[in-house]
Amino acid sequence: MKKQVSSILSLALAFSMFSSVAMAATAPKSADDFTDLKDLDAATKAKFNAMISAGVYDGVKDNVFGLKDEMNRAQFAKVAALIFGLKVDTTLKTSSFKDVKADDPANGYALPYIEAIKAAGITDGVAEGQFDPAGKVTKEQLAAFLLRGLGKDVKGTTGVTDATVSDWAKGYVALALQLKLMDNGADGKFGGTTNALRELLVVSSYNAKQLFQPAKASVTEAKAVGYQTVQVTLDRDVDTTKAVLSLKKGTTDVATSVKWSDDKKSAILTLTDSRVFAGDYTVTLSGLDAAAVDKTTAKFTAENEVLKSINFVNAQDTVAYSSSVVVKMQAKNQYGENASFSAGSYSVTTSSANFVKMEKQTDGTLLMTLDTLMDGKTNTPGVSMVSVNVVNNDQHVTAQKNFKLGQTPFLS
Repeated sequence: MKKQVSSILSLALAFSMFSSVAMAATAPKSADDFTDLKDLDAATKAKFNAMISAGVYDGVKDNVFGLKDEMNRAQFAKVAALIFGLKVDTTLKTSSFKDVKADDPANGYALPYIEAIKAAGITDGVAEGQFDPAGKVTKEQLAAFLLRGLGKDVKGTTGVTDATVSDWAKGYVALALQLKLMDNGADGKFGGTTNALRELLVVSSYNAKQLFQPAKASVTEAKAVGYQTVQVTLDRDVDTTKAVLSLKKGTTDVATSVKWSDDKKSAILTLTDSRVFAGDYTVTLSGLDAAAVDKTTAKFTAENEVLKSINFVNAQDTVAYSSSVVVKMQAKNQYGENASFSAGSYSVTTSSANFVKMEKQTDGTLLMTLDTLMDGKTNTPGVSMVSVNVVNNDQHVTAQKNFKLGQTPFLS
C-alpha cells in the first residue's frame, strides 16, 4: 500500500505554479488579478481564490494564470511534493531514475522533488528507471497521483468502462470520480490519456484538500479576526470534548471563551477580560492524547484596533424637518466589524442643523440626533440642505454627507 503522506496542504510552504521552473515572487490575492480567470463561474473562482491566496498557485506571467496551459512531470513533481508536505532533501544530486539528472538545464531542479514523490509512493515513474521529466501529466496520471497522496487504496474498486482510460488507471479514475476529485467531460468520457490543464490541476487539488484528514491534528493558523476575537484553524477535526485552546500575549495568559465550528476544525476565541492589543500572541492546543496531535502551537502578531471608515447608513438622502432627527452611522475597523470606539470619540459639525447628541447601540451602530427645526425660520423644508461632518478625534477618520430637508416631520 502506498504511504499516507502527512498533509494535503502545507500551505505555510508558500510556492507557486510556473511556466518553466521559476517561482513567482509575490502571489496575487485573488483570481481577479488574472485576465484569464475573470470569467470563471463563481464556484470555480472560489476554488481558485482559495488556492491562490494560500500561495499554492500563481500565474505563468504578469496578469496571466495560464488556465489552458499544460504542465510537465518535473514541474508537477515539485508541486506535488509541496502540496502534500513531503520531506524533500534538496542536497540530493543523484536520482534513482536514469533520465533525471541534476545538471539538466530544464528539469534538473526537480530531482529532489521527484525522489520525494517516489519515496511517498505517489509515482514509480513511467517505466523501470524512467521518470520522463519533460513529459506531460495526463488526466489519469493526475487521478492516480492525488489518490495516492490521499492514501486511498483502489483495491476492490470496480474500474470504469471507459475506452479513453488506460487499463492500469481504470480503478483510479473510478475512485476519483466517486470522490468527486475530477469529472468526466461533456461527452461523458474521462479522456484519461489527454494532458491535464492547469485549470484541472487547481480544481482537483482543491477538491482533494477538502477530503484529506492527516493522521495527527496540527494547529495551522491563528489570527485576530476582531478587536476581541481570535480564529484558530486546525488541519483536521478533533475531539472538542477534550481539546483545550489557550491564548497568551507574550508570557501572560489571556482569558477567553471558546466556540468550536460544527466541523470541529476551527474555533473562535473571544477575549473575556480584555481586547486584542498590539503584540505577539501564542495559541496552544492541549488536552488531547499525544499520539493524536502534531503541531500544537501557532503564533501571530496583532495590531491595535484601527478605524477604517465611517459610513452613513440611512436609507434616504432626506432628513426630517424636526427637533429630533436620528441619523444612523456605522464605524468599521480593520476587521470589517463595528468599531468599539465610544460615542464620545466623535465630533460632529453641521450646517442648517443643531447637533444634539451621539449615542452608541449595543451592536456598535452610532445614532446621531440633530435638530433641523432650529428656530423655525432659518430652514425651508423641501429647499434647505443639511450638511453633516463627523470626525473621530483619535483616529482622524472623517465622513461627510449632505441631506435634503424634508417637507414634513418624518424620521429618516
